[in-house]
Amino acid sequence: MATTYKTKQSKFWFARYTLNGKRISKSTKSESRREAKRIAAGFEAQDRREAARAEDTEIPAMIARTVELAALELQQGRLTLIRAEELIRQMVQAASPEDTGGNFKRFAGEWLDIKEKATAGPTWRSYRDAVKAATAILGAKAEGPMRHITVADMERVQAAMAETLRGRTVNYYFSVVRRILQSAVEKDILTKNPAQGVKGKGTGDSRRRAEFDADEVRAILSHVPSPEWYGLVLLGAQTGLRMGDLLKLTADSVVGNRLQIQPSKGKVKSGDVLKIPLRPEGLAWLAGREGELFPTIKRMKSETASGSFIRFMRDAGVANRVVLAAGDPPVIASRSFHSLRHTFTSWMANADVASDVRQKLTGHKSESVHRRYTHHDAALDRAIEALPSLEG
Repeated sequence: MATTYKTKQSKFWFARYTLNGKRISKSTKSESRREAKRIAAGFEAQDRREAARAEDTEIPAMIARTVELAALELQQGRLTLIRAEELIRQMVQAASPEDTGGNFKRFAGEWLDIKEKATAGPTWRSYRDAVKAATAILGAKAEGPMRHITVADMERVQAAMAETLRGRTVNYYFSVVRRILQSAVEKDILTKNPAQGVKGKGTGDSRRRAEFDADEVRAILSHVPSPEWYGLVLLGAQTGLRMGDLLKLTADSVVGNRLQIQPSKGKVKSGDVLKIPLRPEGLAWLAGREGELFPTIKRMKSETASGSFIRFMRDAGVANRVVLAAGDPPVIASRSFHSLRHTFTSWMANADVASDVRQKLTGHKSESVHRRYTHHDAALDRAIEALPSLEG
């Protein structure tokens, strides 16, 4: 509401009011305060009407200019479907400038709130972890307009997840992100789902894997943060057991100089027990231990434990991706805790341990599966060294 005031420098009253955040002062040219108040109210009303008219004409003018641009590009043959969608978004933004189109962080949070009421606790927590991972990878884009998220951004999210998570977990997390973005499409926040065309990662033991050499395993052992992790890595390399099976071990699993365990994965008949002899280093680590062998790591989520191992690899200067063969594109294999199982199998193969003995130790029921774990690098070297010299 307009007010009036007077200064020592003038005999007239002044009007004062605020319009669109700006303070306005005008002389009423009146010496009567009552008359000045009437004039001040008229000033304010007039200015507000003009501001409203300007606002009403600005938006249609902006939309008209956008339509003219679209018509020109169409005439020139440059108007594509993607460009047309972009121009439409510009017009919507002009009409509703306060609408940012939603951002991933806020929309995903609202999606989680809805799912929490209708989803079992473990499932909801996996949704939450997927959202947390994607939000961290997207960075600033997670808080900007969701329509700015591109297919390339989604590929980046998937690739970053694959750096620390297993393929199956990557696919699950990414499917959660895809569902959230599809929900945004259904609510007309997005015109298309940028995650829809991104293919899933390979999963399971069929993925290309590479083994470690002995020096790399020693380096990792020197960079683990606790005796518990030391024992887990050591036994992983010297027994070939999967992480899940190792975490089930207790002191009672050690009988004499052997570990005895019924594997939880693979075509294992009920009652089948692996009996794996232990090397002196493993026996020394096990000496005097009681109860669960890895209680702290066992309480971690599997993806957290797997990610921790990859961090230890990096700290030790051991790459988690290696080139198996040059080419275009090159053949690349990943390395993770599961690679210790490949390492164990390959060490035995290169030491000329018979295939049936190796299968007995690893618990592989299929020769074809076992072959995927067997890397004969040293044996191949010995085979070539056995060739006769052709030097004169």
